[in-house]
Amino acid sequence: MHEIIEAIKSKNLKEVFFGSSGFSIADEANLNDLQLGYSVHPDGSVLSGPNEGDWQKSWVVIGTDTEVGDPFFVDTSEPLLPVYTAMHGMGEWSAELVSTSLSSFLEVLSYLNGISKQDFARIDPDENTITDPKELAVIERKLLEISGEKYYWQNFIEQHQEWVKEFGS
Repeated sequence: MHEIIEAIKSKNLKEVFFGSSGFSIADEANLNDLQLGYSVHPDGSVLSGPNEGDWQKSWVVIGTDTEVGDPFFVDTSEPLLPVYTAMHGMGEWSAELVSTSLSSFLEVLSYLNGISKQDFARIDPDENTITDPKELAVIERKLLEISGEKYYWQNFIEQHQEWVKEFGS
């Protein structure tokens, strides 16, 4: 757990927003609280299990999606601490790779934070919203390069483009 906390502290990221999407990242004070409802029941009992679809004992929540609340978590059973997400409320957990390591995930968030110029998730695109397809293609390639993961970030950019198309002026 110490390694996770130190990595998160080194980037000093609390929330990162890009268009209508956002990432809320744990800090040392709330990391344990974020485990409630995932690996630990509010009464203190263990919620993880050994079967496919169970929350795994090696998963540690490090943040949430600000739009839908889905968790971002690391798998502590793997040396690089890959980061995953999964839809909550589905009755079982199906992990989707977001980044091949915690450090690359935090680097992706730093990159997005640097280009987005946002303090909160947008309901509608504004003058700071990145809408140019060529610029978004460059961003997508950079996200894939940093994270080592293709599908999550392709989908992330596709959802951004759909949002721009639907809610842009």
